[in-house]
Amino acid sequence: MNNISNTLKDNMHSAGVIKTNFYHYFFKVFNMYPDTSFIGSTARLIPYFEELKKHILTNDYSISINVLKNYNSYEQSLDEDSIEDLLELQQDIFTELFLDSVYAIPCTASEYLFSNNMQIREKDKVINIYEVNNFIPPEENTLPADHISIEMLYMQQLNALLIKFLEEENYDNVANLLQEQYNFLQAHLLTWVNEFTVHLKEQITQIDNNLYYAVAGIMNEFIKYDKTLTEEFLKAVKG
Repeated sequence: MNNISNTLKDNMHSAGVIKTNFYHYFFKVFNMYPDTSFIGSTARLIPYFEELKKHILTNDYSISINVLKNYNSYEQSLDEDSIEDLLELQQDIFTELFLDSVYAIPCTASEYLFSNNMQIREKDKVINIYEVNNFIPPEENTLPADHISIEMLYMQQLNALLIKFLEEENYDNVANLLQEQYNFLQAHLLTWVNEFTVHLKEQITQIDNNLYYAVAGIMNEFIKYDKTLTEEFLKAVKG
């Protein structure tokens, strides 16, 4: 593949930058409870989440954005001394939702696909996909390969590589990466993340400014949109 138009290249590059930031944000939210490095990251991304309302025309997405804006307003209203209180509160919420030994919400693909007798196969499939694409989770990671946060980190890496190959004008690898993204979205993420999101939202009774309610809803709708966008880019590049 010798070349693509400058317009297509610019569009893919801009989308790649935004998606890299989105997937990194999703990774941080579901990997562990927020620490001080998380403060301010929501404020930086809200304008981009808002912009996507032009393309993601669902009530779930709009509601999730509003809840995230409420969370952000609360975070931004706090002085430095109160930030620690917020972080302690988020730690308690995270523990109750995801770490409680009795009521914890499952966060791995295999825990939602077991009814189809796919549990072991799905874990192996994800591990094989990572190996093919030279993805290695962080050394300190103790979570399963098919945990939602690790899969978000994988998507972040694919988009970061896409940016790199676009800048190098390595369009064969651009096409390959778009195909890898599309396959992972269509054949894997979209088979279970909606169920995860529904299950999570059912467990949250006070949604006014709940970070996890908001981000799960945004992530779920964004993944669907990203599949469509990636498919469009892939067709344009191959065409």
